[in-house]
Amino acid sequence: MKSCLRIFLLLIPSLALAQQSRVDSLKQALRMAQKDSARYTILASIIDYYNEGNRDSALYYANKAFNIANKNNQTLDEAYCLDDKGYILMHMGKFPESLASFQDALQLVQDSANEYKTWTRDKKFTFHQNYLSAVANIHHDLGHLMGSTGNTDQQIAEYRETRRLATEAGDRVLLGFVNMNLGNTYRRLGRLDSALIMEQHAETIFKQTVSKKYLGMVYNDIANIYLGRGNRKLALVNFYKALIWGTDQKQLAIVTNASIGLTNYYLAEKQKDSSLFYARKAFGVSKSMGTKDLGLVYENLYKSYALAGRADSAYKYQGLALEANDSTYKTTIRSLADFQKLAFKSQMHEQELEKEKEATKTRIRTGILISAVAVLMLLALIFYRNNRQKQKVNHLLSRQNEEILQQKEEIESQRDHLEQAFDELKNTQTQLIQREKMASLGELTAGIAHEIQNPLNFVNNFSEVNKEMLEELKAERQKPKTHRDEQLEIELINDLVENEQKINHHGKRADAIVKGMLQHSSSSSGQKEPTDINALADEYLRLAYHGLRAKNKDFNAELITHFDEKLSKVNVIPQDMGRVLLNVINNAFYAVQQKTITAGKAYNPTVEISTAQQNGFVMVSVKDNGTGISDSVKDKIMQPFFTTKPTGEGTGLGLSLSYDIVVKGHGGKISVESREGEGSEFTISLPA
Repeated sequence: MKSCLRIFLLLIPSLALAQQSRVDSLKQALRMAQKDSARYTILASIIDYYNEGNRDSALYYANKAFNIANKNNQTLDEAYCLDDKGYILMHMGKFPESLASFQDALQLVQDSANEYKTWTRDKKFTFHQNYLSAVANIHHDLGHLMGSTGNTDQQIAEYRETRRLATEAGDRVLLGFVNMNLGNTYRRLGRLDSALIMEQHAETIFKQTVSKKYLGMVYNDIANIYLGRGNRKLALVNFYKALIWGTDQKQLAIVTNASIGLTNYYLAEKQKDSSLFYARKAFGVSKSMGTKDLGLVYENLYKSYALAGRADSAYKYQGLALEANDSTYKTTIRSLADFQKLAFKSQMHEQELEKEKEATKTRIRTGILISAVAVLMLLALIFYRNNRQKQKVNHLLSRQNEEILQQKEEIESQRDHLEQAFDELKNTQTQLIQREKMASLGELTAGIAHEIQNPLNFVNNFSEVNKEMLEELKAERQKPKTHRDEQLEIELINDLVENEQKINHHGKRADAIVKGMLQHSSSSSGQKEPTDINALADEYLRLAYHGLRAKNKDFNAELITHFDEKLSKVNVIPQDMGRVLLNVINNAFYAVQQKTITAGKAYNPTVEISTAQQNGFVMVSVKDNGTGISDSVKDKIMQPFFTTKPTGEGTGLGLSLSYDIVVKGHGGKISVESREGEGSEFTISLPA
């Protein structure tokens, strides 16, 4: 068996040449492809080729594929590319970037309507099965990342979610993968019996499906499980099986892992020739793959040369192993530190506060001690030099003590009054802010009612249609079997299912509108999240306009939007930023509405909203051609309780709260340009 395996290993360079020929053919096809759909499909094959061999190349082609999918609005294919990027970045040790990529992928697949936006659906699956399989793959790779960062409980949870989705989708290949990785996880936790069951399930599935690419990895895991159970004979058999399958399927990463396992096995058996042979092969395959993590390979070479008595070579590879392991350790530690950056910063901040408290206590104690010593020395000097004035001094000290106590009581009384007044001020401020939020919610109500009416109409209409089709199906089912039209029944059932999906979709849309209303009315959670400013601005523009139209049906205005489609997502608190936009947009509508009262029929009230990204800031501009703001009040409009509206129509808190949210809460800027009688333009700038 060993001689056959050595022949296999000697063929690895020719296998590498065959692989290179294959990828050259794919690149040639990519250059000749005319349609984006064909280019994307070829790029997916190239990514799969480089995935386990050359991470840099795989990442390059994943970015190209993502750009093509994004340009053509193939959302599910965008999610595939982000999942590939997350997997590649994880293996490159870039854990924070990997997590961000997986989260972006999950965000894209949250809307099930995107399940139809793909070029690469497997024709064996329905669109929905293909969608479920895509979501399962993202959770599967996210499980890998959790394991790589030491979050084992979360890793197992992600794998179990993968298994649930893959079972629902009928994706047998993915079931094989998740069983294989669950087995590997259980093995590392010492649950060897559970690990062996999972790996055997994976072996069965891979043998029954056309995908045998990772069967060698299953055998490698089984070999390590048998080593853990003390069955060295079965461990050796499975290491050889892993080597054969890895070579047959041209999976050089599996060949490397199996060679490392065999090296360790023969080192333990003190068989110097075999251990040195497989250590060299592991090194050769790793070099051909362009692997950056060679620490374990160098370490095995060092041990094998030492066993063989070749001290010079052993010393050389010992040095290389130490250098590689140190580099890998530093990279991993740095990446894990970035991954847990927020928690670490919070912990450091708490420690600094605690140190500051201790330092303050020490300063107070030292000051008290020094003061006490000074007073005692002064008293001793006074007693020594002027003993005859003892009674006078005692009387003076007594009077001073009484004054100090009296002053202390007055200070404490004033402090109590100040604390009470401060608490009352805070309560009043909270009530005013909540009233302002509820007032803006009231202005939104009519707009929300208009927005929610559309999905409710869809739900009602499809429900009526379903009722009619159910009656028709019922009538058909009551006919004698010989007179029943089975094709009609199937068509009615399919139409019912499709209509139910549409009812569900529009129901969720109505649910999302209501949730948005509840979020607007609730207290902010304070959590910032990546937000599409274009979508937020468009939503509040429409809601504000419909709300104003509901109160005044005669009012009309032209709405103009100029949204930068390449705008980056901004890390903001969506509820708070929505309130800012609502305040500014409502002020614009109020200004043009007031001008319609005095202007002639030729006046066309217009509100324009635009977005752009410049100099590291995302800017939102709200412009109107209304009454404008005079120079005398322009500097006061951001002050609390200042308003230009008549009594009862405004609280004077809208722009003040908006200023606090933008400047103090998000580190941004808010500015205004206006000419009285011509209009105003408010610009909100947020750090990109």
